[in-house]
Amino acid sequence: MPSPLFRYQKLIIPAGLWLFSLIILSVQSFQKGESRPSPFSRQTAEVISFPQRAYTYTRDDAADFWKNYIYLIDTRKQNLELQKRVAFLEMENQMLQEQAQETERLRAMLNFASGLSLSTVPARIIGWDLSSYGQTMTINKGRSDEISAGMAVICPLGLVGQIVDEPGRALARHRSQVLLITDPTSRVSVTVERTRDRGILQGTGQAEKMLLIYLHPDARLEPGDELTTSGLGGVFPAGIKVGAITSMEVNPFFGSPQGLIKPSVDFNHLEQVLVVVGQEPSSPGAASQSKDENGDGQKKN
Repeated sequence: MPSPLFRYQKLIIPAGLWLFSLIILSVQSFQKGESRPSPFSRQTAEVISFPQRAYTYTRDDAADFWKNYIYLIDTRKQNLELQKRVAFLEMENQMLQEQAQETERLRAMLNFASGLSLSTVPARIIGWDLSSYGQTMTINKGRSDEISAGMAVICPLGLVGQIVDEPGRALARHRSQVLLITDPTSRVSVTVERTRDRGILQGTGQAEKMLLIYLHPDARLEPGDELTTSGLGGVFPAGIKVGAITSMEVNPFFGSPQGLIKPSVDFNHLEQVLVVVGQEPSSPGAASQSKDENGDGQKKN
């Protein structure tokens, strides 16, 4: 078996001769009596430094690449964790804001209810039907909460509608349907606060426009006049805010004045309501006196 030197002699001999020649030339290039190397020696050193620099640069670049690669992987992991954390905090913040807003709405609702001489039941809106055929909403209170058909539904901004119990809008134990005052079939007896004129407020099927009709021919109403419930008919308690006049016009068929009304309630942002379940007595003494006079609640003849 031939030795390695014999097998690689074609490569070893030229390389050895080349290295030997460089050494001889470097030694011969030394100029006696001079402390500086010759230009040829400088060029020889420069040529020999190429492989060294290439190795050094390659090693440093590889080390830097590896460090940066590992660093980027760790940074990406940290970035993903931070994104998850930020998303969780944003969701938590949104929930807290919603709870704070709901608490504020409930506080306003309770403050409003406490100032009324009415027995009310708070309810949450759980469904809407604002089609062109009807304007209704569904609340989460029903017969089990002493809710019955015909009861008025209000909110701090004013009158909302009334409870209905009819085919397609049945009153259930834990839910009920509210016919909004904007429904085309809705009629509410109202009073103009400034002039005390009475009329009928009719729904138009639009959430921001109703019609005031059956006004006295001599009624002199102006835009901005506010309307409240008159209490006539016994369905809606008197004095509940309903809306304000936006413009006046003449009925084209009867020639009587009529007005366009903007509801006081913002139906697009309504979430909680109060169902009026009864009239509270003004004082315990008045209630006792009324009971003594009437006996079983009916006036004696």
